[in-house]
Amino acid sequence: MNPISNLEDRFSFESIDSSEKRNQALNEAIVMMEAYVKLDNAVAVLSDLASNKSYVFAGDFGSFFDIHTSGFTTIDSIWEDDIYQRIHPDDLFQRHLLELEFFNFLKTIAAEERLNYATKCRIRSLNKNKEYQYILHRSFYMKNSSEGGLWLAVCLYNYLFEKGTGVNGIEGKIINTKTGKIFHIDTYENCVDLLTSREKEILVLIGKGIISKEIADNLNISINTVNRHRQNILEKLNVSNSIEAVRTAEALNLL
Repeated sequence: MNPISNLEDRFSFESIDSSEKRNQALNEAIVMMEAYVKLDNAVAVLSDLASNKSYVFAGDFGSFFDIHTSGFTTIDSIWEDDIYQRIHPDDLFQRHLLELEFFNFLKTIAAEERLNYATKCRIRSLNKNKEYQYILHRSFYMKNSSEGGLWLAVCLYNYLFEKGTGVNGIEGKIINTKTGKIFHIDTYENCVDLLTSREKEILVLIGKGIISKEIADNLNISINTVNRHRQNILEKLNVSNSIEAVRTAEALNLL
């Protein structure tokens, strides 16, 4: 499951910026992230949502993931699958829900304010001994496009020095890094209207194992319309298949 997949389809990117300006802004962000991991010792993933590329930077924490690099490495994806494979599946799923809530929360505020917010959670990841250990995960958006769409996303991984509260789960939060205000995420109120009533209706039928043709017949709509709704559901929930869509929608209390 890709926590921030398909984001490029959900915010408009600029159409007027020159490639030179884009490259300049990206290079500036890369220089900033190279300096940041040296200070914070974190592993950082800078994702360019427009070009579907990511840049991985490793401070001393890189040894936790067996990442040893000077400068950065480039991957042709906006998600770091090598790291995701180490994360406990339950925590990866909960983090996906947190990112969905974060993304839809950002849509409710002005573009110029979006960069002041970040997520913070704890997740279990396999260490060198192949044992699960809690680590710190943070995410935020570093730059908007010229039209106010989200462009450069950052994920940070590091050791977790804080003790847990005894509550199960990832203890997800959205934080205003400018004011210090914290939103503890135990419900997903910004996702409540994520799916239309028709999309929910179709997803319920999908969850019952009913195929598209039967869904079309039951709802008296064309199979093309059903397939279009199915694709919209996958994109809105940022998942790759119907099984994940049903699980995610149920976790968000949409069904």
